[in-house]
Amino acid sequence: DRRRQRRGLRLEHATLELASRIDARRGARLAVGWHDRDRAHLEAAVLQGDYVWRGQALRLQVGRDTVRLGGVIDGAGHFDVFSQPPLAKRGVLNEQWIDDGIRAQWQPAGADGLRALELGLWRGRSFPGGPAGPAVPSVHVHGGLGHLDAHLSVARLQPRSRGAAAQLAGATGHVHGNLDCRASLQQRVCFDGAVDLLAGSVRWEPDDSAWSFSAAGLLRHERGALYAAAADADFRSTVSGLWADARWRLRPDWQLAARAERLSADNRLQGVGTAALAGAAGLAAGGPVERLTLAVQHEIGPSLALSFEAGQERHAAGRVSHIALRAVWRNPGLLGGRW
Repeated sequence: DRRRQRRGLRLEHATLELASRIDARRGARLAVGWHDRDRAHLEAAVLQGDYVWRGQALRLQVGRDTVRLGGVIDGAGHFDVFSQPPLAKRGVLNEQWIDDGIRAQWQPAGADGLRALELGLWRGRSFPGGPAGPAVPSVHVHGGLGHLDAHLSVARLQPRSRGAAAQLAGATGHVHGNLDCRASLQQRVCFDGAVDLLAGSVRWEPDDSAWSFSAAGLLRHERGALYAAAADADFRSTVSGLWADARWRLRPDWQLAARAERLSADNRLQGVGTAALAGAAGLAAGGPVERLTLAVQHEIGPSLALSFEAGQERHAAGRVSHIALRAVWRNPGLLGGRW
């Protein structure tokens, strides 16, 4: 999607969340989010059960939630130190994969080696899925050794009639969900096929050090049919992105951070009207995108954080620089901690 210009005072992101522990084992959580001027959307509506079997933790969850890909990837977003989600999350996931499904997590005893294994089954109606198609299996492995933490996630999707607004139709805002090509092909680019998703991350964060380092990567490989009202092509695409963070906590309430990123895509079309189809799908520009961002954050008490950042993005058409002043307020004990 083409994004709006984000200049001046904007509501970057907001969520209102309610959670309740029903009893010693069961709980529920509800979260509603807003982006800038877009409509509110449901981010989470889940029921969760926690159990212990022979010293090992078991967790079952059903409902709508973010598909977990590891702390580094899940935490890099709207409430991170940086104001913009990583290029890899934007290019591979449209920022965040939120879906309906069932998740089961097993956490063995012991701090080193395998720390958790998670299996999921999702409807696949959110990008990179589509409005139709079979259920989506996912596997998430969490391992570590001492202060080194690592995650690996894989998923296979088979979307049908997944649509996006044609670039020639003008700008669109942030989209949660997909356009349905079963309803119409007008001003839309559509995809039927298979999608393989791979995510991995590592983080080193010693308790006795002011420094922490992390790196993550995302890859989406698609193959199938890309089509519009007057064009049809065989489509193969690999979109991949990496980023690395370094953070230095000068004092308990001051933090410096740097992020280096790269996003690249390899898109191949073969068929009728491929040039027009590539333009409508926004694939014609080509070339990798790189970004470097520096940020300083000051925490004012437990609820408010102020930050300043500056960054530059490089792509085939030139460079884009940005600066941002940012305030993040969060209050987990809004209802006195009773919920």
